[in-house]
Amino acid sequence: MTLFLCRLYELLSTTDENDLQSLLSSFHCSAEPAAENFLKNTAIRHEKNGISRTYLFLEQDREDKDIVVGFFTLAVKCLSVNKQHSIPEEIFEQMNVDKGVAQAYLLGQLAKADGTEKGFGRAMIEVAFEIFSNGNDMFGCRVVRLDCRDKLLGYYESCGFTSAGKNSGGTLNQMVAII
Repeated sequence: MTLFLCRLYELLSTTDENDLQSLLSSFHCSAEPAAENFLKNTAIRHEKNGISRTYLFLEQDREDKDIVVGFFTLAVKCLSVNKQHSIPEEIFEQMNVDKGVAQAYLLGQLAKADGTEKGFGRAMIEVAFEIFSNGNDMFGCRVVRLDCRDKLLGYYESCGFTSAGKNSGGTLNQMVAII
């Protein structure tokens, strides 16, 4: 089976929206139901409004029908950094924090379909970082951030992210990486 990366933004201009919705509905992720819900109910609206860009990993099933096996969403979102931050100094110095704010790219959603092989999430993060690196070359931003639940903290640390503390609501861990 062949795996390929496709931008949702491009599919919107070449695919009937009902067919596109059917494609997005092929994605099932019991580990991340909020991400599945985002893809099926919010991603198209975010694309149309320029809020984020969603990248889909597609594979053809046995009937040569495309199915979504993973996706990630990228955006731009500043990171507030208070004076009592927990970011290691060597990373903090690279973040160019100005008046308590660091400009950052956001890895907003990341999920792989049920049954997808181990390591695929890490491979998707590597692709996202290639895209962020292109942005860095064009715009100069070098901070990548994401928000995650406690149970994913160790996973994202193993992928090169560092904890920047909890979000303002105290419900999610804010993580940063430097390109």
